[in-house]
Amino acid sequence: MKIAISEDVIWRELGDEIVILDLATNHYFGFSGAGSDIWRLIAEHGASDRILEELQALYDDADPAVLRNDFDKMVSDLTAKGMLIVTPDESV
Repeated sequence: MKIAISEDVIWRELGDEIVILDLATNHYFGFSGAGSDIWRLIAEHGASDRILEELQALYDDADPAVLRNDFDKMVSDLTAKGMLIVTPDESV
């Protein structure tokens, strides 16, 4: 699947943290650790398979199922709030 950041969302890196704000809804979140890495990878790559590969490389000691679950939950939560837009990968 492809993941894009909504046009209404602005974000910044503040040290090791990522802060995001949806200008349409005023939803605000701060992420650190794996959450900030996931957000950076979404912004950089946008393809779920590539993001998961990069996460596994960053957290090579982590259980892949746990990483996948954390990734899926974050994407699901932010998609439900309209901060991310998920579309099927048309190359599949």
